[in-house]
Amino acid sequence: MTHIKTCCESIARSGFGTLQISDAMLQDYRKIVHGYSAISQATKASFSFVQDTDGFFPFGAEYSLSEEHPDLCERFCYWPVHASKRTAFEFIRSDFFSAVDTFERQISELAQELMDGICAEFGVPPLASMRLASYMQLCVYDAQAASSDRRFAQDPHEDGHLLSFIKPNREGLVLVRGGSLEPVRLLESEVAVLAGSLLTELSDYAIPAAYHAVLTPRKPVARSSLIYFVNPCPDQVLTGFCRRQAINLNRTVNARHTSFGNQPIQLL
Repeated sequence: MTHIKTCCESIARSGFGTLQISDAMLQDYRKIVHGYSAISQATKASFSFVQDTDGFFPFGAEYSLSEEHPDLCERFCYWPVHASKRTAFEFIRSDFFSAVDTFERQISELAQELMDGICAEFGVPPLASMRLASYMQLCVYDAQAASSDRRFAQDPHEDGHLLSFIKPNREGLVLVRGGSLEPVRLLESEVAVLAGSLLTELSDYAIPAAYHAVLTPRKPVARSSLIYFVNPCPDQVLTGFCRRQAINLNRTVNARHTSFGNQPIQLL
């Protein structure tokens, strides 16, 4: 598709691009964002698996720079690799979870196609399936976050992944370019795609990681952002895009993951 190739070229050049999603994905996205508020605290408490970074996490459980400066949101994370361990929970039969599962399957296909295209830009072989090493995350910023005296609801940072697909329902996402902040504005059918530090390393520093942040709103308003974090398959021997030398990112993947306050990745 033309928009896939255009996005690949943009990421290879600048570390940032935008991508269109289907109407079906957009409908699932809306179900996820709008359905979160109906989930009870009891369900959130019971469907939380800290060791797997899976399920629900309370306000302030993750941070971008330091533990003393947490992100001003609560989270829901979904790893398909852990889905078989959750079959006893009634929550997985909810409309919300069904929308999450369907959206993840579709975004993972887009991610694979996009990563294959980026590899083609550099003339290297495509990566093995990344789905079981990757995960979705919904960040929900309460309207009261506006009362904070912080400039950022999420501090400036680069994601520790290959790619991050980000779809917020309100403004606030900004790219940090030097001393300036560049608002990310998306059409309803678009998702932002940001290169992470893993892709910078895999490309032998040819692709810059997209440094970004979330601004604290000036007025009390709730905000949600659905994100898909793409990690490489831990079993694949990777080759640097420019030097063409073998590179092992497994240790780096976990170092980046834990640096945000998460537990080490436990893949089946």
